[in-house]
Amino acid sequence: MKNESLLRSMIKQHCPSCRSEKMFVSKAYNRKFNLMHHRCPNCNQALEPEPGFYTGAMYVSYGFQVAIIVGVILCAKIFAVNASVLWYIRWIAGIIMLLFPIIYRLSRSIWAHILIPFDN
Repeated sequence: MKNESLLRSMIKQHCPSCRSEKMFVSKAYNRKFNLMHHRCPNCNQALEPEPGFYTGAMYVSYGFQVAIIVGVILCAKIFAVNASVLWYIRWIAGIIMLLFPIIYRLSRSIWAHILIPFDN
């Protein structure tokens, strides 16, 4: 059992219970980016304890997307880009689509770490 910090375990998307094995089957930019192990290979913790468990991860994902929107707007204002609304929409949509697999997986990891207790 690794003794990882909570933040490091969330970012690396490890099991919230033992913090040693990965939650997802494949890499982020793969066709199967959304497939998770049903149970942790190390501690046998159910990674989806009940149907609809990860519905709350939508709120975490929403927070990331709001941060991206604010970041794009602030960067445009700092660099004095005189842009149209369509420019903002294209940039925001492009960045969110590019980062979607990472946002999806990180949101699920954070949600699981909030609700599944760490087992020393």
